[in-house]
Amino acid sequence: MAVKVYLHQNQIKDSKGYGKYYAYADNESPIDLVGLAKHMSEHNTPFSEGTIIGILKDMVKCIRELNLNGQPVKIDGLAIFSTHIENKGGWDTLADVNLSMGGENANIQALRLCAQATGEFSKAELTKYGTVTLNRNWREQVQAAKKAAGDSETDPTTPSSTDPSTPGSSTGGSTSTGGEGGGEGEDGLDKG
Repeated sequence: MAVKVYLHQNQIKDSKGYGKYYAYADNESPIDLVGLAKHMSEHNTPFSEGTIIGILKDMVKCIRELNLNGQPVKIDGLAIFSTHIENKGGWDTLADVNLSMGGENANIQALRLCAQATGEFSKAELTKYGTVTLNRNWREQVQAAKKAAGDSETDPTTPSSTDPSTPGSSTGGSTSTGGEGGGEGEDGLDKG
């Protein structure tokens, strides 16, 4: 299994990455709790799909409740879920502090849920053991471009013999877990 990738060419003329291609995860539609419960029930568990759905719904409710009370929740090997504050700006003095949220004059714009990868889902672990592959459309385009350029190695999913990537990596690329930072990358696209 591998993360499917699509490519995007930077079209921002004043960017130092103008004209370069960048890889992005080509994620499918998300699976809901029912789909996750069905998937889990097919992994030799003694619990029925209905039991698992109930447990997952309770877990979601409890994580939400704990996070809204300022308590981060760590699910080992997955992520730490916590709430963060989205600030519009700062207050000039302590006398100006007003904790109202979301209004035009409010400095606190919103609360948001953040998930910080941990354990087997940390950036380092995903990069070390994860694999990526081009989606079908891009794989065919890259193969055609390599063939037109006279490249004998036309399969873009096969790393070259000089590729220093770790074993198990299909393209030598890395995987990103996202995270709180977001912002614009070198290619000029918003990563947040």
